[in-house]
Parts: sequence; C-alpha cells; structure tokens
Amino acid sequence: MSAPTLTSSLLDKFPWLTHAFQPAGAPAPAGTRYAQQRHTAQVVTSSAAWPPKSIEADGVISEADEAVAVYTADCLPVLIADTQQRRVAAVHGGLKGVMAGVLQQAVARLVATGSAPQHLQVAIGPSIGACCYELGADILQQMRDTPALAGVPLVWQASPVARANAVRPTAPQHANSLRFDLPALARQLLQREGIPAAQIDVLDVCTYCQAEAQASYRRNTHSGEGYALRFSWIRCLG
Repeated sequence: MSAPTLTSSLLDKFPWLTHAFQPAGAPAPAGTRYAQQRHTAQVVTSSAAWPPKSIEADGVISEADEAVAVYTADCLPVLIADTQQRRVAAVHGGLKGVMAGVLQQAVARLVATGSAPQHLQVAIGPSIGACCYELGADILQQMRDTPALAGVPLVWQASPVARANAVRPTAPQHANSLRFDLPALARQLLQREGIPAAQIDVLDVCTYCQAEAQASYRRNTHSGEGYALRFSWIRCLG
C-alpha cells in the first residue's frame, strides 16, 4: 500500500493555491522549480531555479503560477503563502540552514518585495521529530552561540519519548546526547519575524518513526534500508 500525500489544513483553506507534502520517492510535478540545496541561507526566485538544480539555494519564491519545491529526508520542508499578494515560496530547513538564517532570509525576501508578515501562512511538513532527532551537547552549545538564533529558546529533552502512533521504534540513544525539537525552533523563528502563531501549521509526523519506509536519511544510517527524497511543493492556481 502506497503512502499518502499529505496537505496542511491551514493552506487547504485557500482555494487559489494547491500544495502537497509527497511521500518519499514520489517525483515532483512536471515543471516544478527547485534548487540544488546546500544547507545555506540562500533564497532565489523561481526563474533562477530553472532548470531544476541549476542554482544553489535553499529557498525558492514563485514569480507566477509555477510550482516551487524543496526535497527533504528528515529536514524541514516549509511552504509559505502570502494571502494578500497571492504568491508562494518553499524553503528547505535543515539544521545548518536554520542556523544560517534561511527562514529569516525567506521572510525578508518576501517582505522586501511587498509582503507583510501578518499576511503569511506557513506549513511545516514531515521531518524528524524531537522523539528521534539526536544531537550532541556540543551542537546545542553551537546553536546557543549562533547569531541567527540569539534569544530564541531551544527546545530539547534528555531522552527519547516514544510516540503512541509510531510505526517503528524511536532512534537509539547514545551517551552524552539529547533530543532536539527542530520544528519548534522553526516556529519560534517565524513568530519572531512577525508571523502570528495561528498562521503556522506543523504537521506532526516524524520521518524516522512515523512516516513510510525510506523517508528518513538518519534511519537509513542506522538500518541500511535506504532512503528516498520527499518533494514538498506549492503553487498558485493562476
């Protein structure tokens, strides 16, 4: 049985756009614009991201009615819609990119071209959850020292907590490590940019323990089962 394509109940409210968080391995729709992702804060327009992977960037802002996308295998897929100007963007939020300021840069690029934060609606798709995302304490300290994260509380716990609806065990625990909530960090950063909390939807699906097989890069490093990229895309309907 194939895994379902997911959508955000928040973005589903707007009939002028369509979007999807596709299962691992499903191809992006024909004509979708996406960049070669390098865990940076670089955000480009859709014309620069054509053909796909022709430019290095971790965010793409649509200029017309073409779909824009990111591909992930544990990182955050972030879809943004401006409900006033009716334009959309897709952002790849790996930890390095988030620390570099990719979310703030995406909002800044939108605002610089006429968007207002209070008119942005954001959906954060399936990613590795706090149940399974293991980091060393040294990484947490690096995050505390990162300018892009200054003043933002970091949400973590000392040990994994299994989810009731998990389909496989949580990631194994190692010594001197902790579990980190990357979606929570993204939500806080977006709120700090002026986007209301009610306009940020987090799909609570952990790619490691809840999603379909081959959805998690990190699980593959533990199990060797392989992994396949997940495309998340959004577009205006014209």
